Amino acid sequence: MKLKRFHIWMVLFVLLTPSVFCSWRSYRHVRQQLVADMNQALEKTLALQTSYEITPDTVRNYLSNLQIPELRERSFISYAIPNTDYMLCSERRRWADAPTYEYQSFASCSFASLWAMSDQRLSLFFFSLSVLWLLGATLYYNYEKRQPKAAAIRIGGIKLESDVFYNRSNRPIHLTPMQEQLLRMFFTSSNHHLSKQQICDALWPRKPDASETLYTLIKRLKPIVEEQGDLQISSERGKEYVLEKK
Repeated sequence: MKLKRFHIWMVLFVLLTPSVFCSWRSYRHVRQQLVADMNQALEKTLALQTSYEITPDTVRNYLSNLQIPELRERSFISYAIPNTDYMLCSERRRWADAPTYEYQSFASCSFASLWAMSDQRLSLFFFSLSVLWLLGATLYYNYEKRQPKAAAIRIGGIKLESDVFYNRSNRPIHLTPMQEQLLRMFFTSSNHHLSKQQICDALWPRKPDASETLYTLIKRLKPIVEEQGDLQISSERGKEYVLEKK
């Protein structure tokens, strides 16, 4: 079966989707871990606070209470400020002895730094598969281009070229896999005649009696070849079928 561009993009999408999902999930997970660490460090710091003022001892206590080493170089404690959605910050906390004061901790962490802290191994695995697939598909198409093309076969207004059927306007004809396989059998047979048994053995080798299935397939293929190429499929004594001009 020839690899089509649709198959390439479909597989690439299937591989890239979990890559993006895993990457974003890991990013969100590490972000939640950092915020949770900042929350607990702030609570422990305020529990030891003796004044509403933020002193060097307050900062030292806060940094020592952080469990994630990367935060100790990026985080700081401050009075709570409004509109902090754009920053990585802890929840607001009040000091019990001065309930009018709210404290909050912040971290100078960009998207890139958070992404670097997250576990991206699974995401990179799927991304690597995507790159390998795309590289393989490119090599495949380059190889296909260098291969000598088989001569086109034309019957009426339909042409078979490079395993693709084209109509009178030289546009690809959309067929189901079964329709395409049967039409290719008609085109490649010496006189465009096919026996009923020949078709059934090729398309349904394990089916004892495929008469009804064949009848349905022929019935659905007939209007396509008539409309696209002024052809008809005739039955001879119910045992043979022939593809011919109208």
